[in-house]
Amino acid sequence: PSRESVTRQSARPMGPIKAVASCYMNMLNFSGRARRAEYWWFALFLFLAGLALQVALALRMMGDASFLAAMGSPDIAQTWFKQNPDVLYLAGYGFAGYVVLAWLPQLAVTVRRLHDTNRSGWFIFMPFVAYVAAVIGGLFLVMVTGGQGAPLAIMAIMIIPLVASIWFLVVLCLPGTHGNNRFGPDPVPNRKRKPPSHPAFAPQLPAEERAELAAHRKSEISDYYRKHVLTSIQKA
Repeated sequence: PSRESVTRQSARPMGPIKAVASCYMNMLNFSGRARRAEYWWFALFLFLAGLALQVALALRMMGDASFLAAMGSPDIAQTWFKQNPDVLYLAGYGFAGYVVLAWLPQLAVTVRRLHDTNRSGWFIFMPFVAYVAAVIGGLFLVMVTGGQGAPLAIMAIMIIPLVASIWFLVVLCLPGTHGNNRFGPDPVPNRKRKPPSHPAFAPQLPAEERAELAAHRKSEISDYYRKHVLTSIQKA
């Protein structure tokens, strides 16, 4: 196939099936880039799959009278688990399935999504680092003020990680960098670049896009002249 047809094919919108398939095929791939559609379709898939699994498990447990009785008493619960040792094995298999089918591909696509915004995959630890820094700073503040700064420290421990988590979420929603970056080629080859707000910023664009922008502006000026200026002259 020609280069143009390959570009057109790779630039098609990514639907949910293609996004989920891509995440599982690249579950061990922590290099390259992932577009927003790939990340968020997979996030929605995990949410719906997890919700369905929890509902099914809850309905199954609610229908087991012995399990409900065991949950009301530690002694009965201990006896119930001894009589049902397979539950622990199933829990272990469930955890292994979660790691393979959810946690690992989600981690990989998150790293690639960060790469798409030209950020290192280590940025994934930013909310955790912010939380640790807030706790250490809060404890230091309490020690320095002799306990008087406890309310301020508690507020900082609550707010700083929240702000960091919100910012991390915003980063995952940002569009990828236009063209190649240090992590690889653009997953959307024909990604439209937002026109500069002022012609003074046009030299920052590639030569082809500068020419397209100039032609577009000339067309706008020509249309304005025909519709407004020329019409006014003819009416006069």
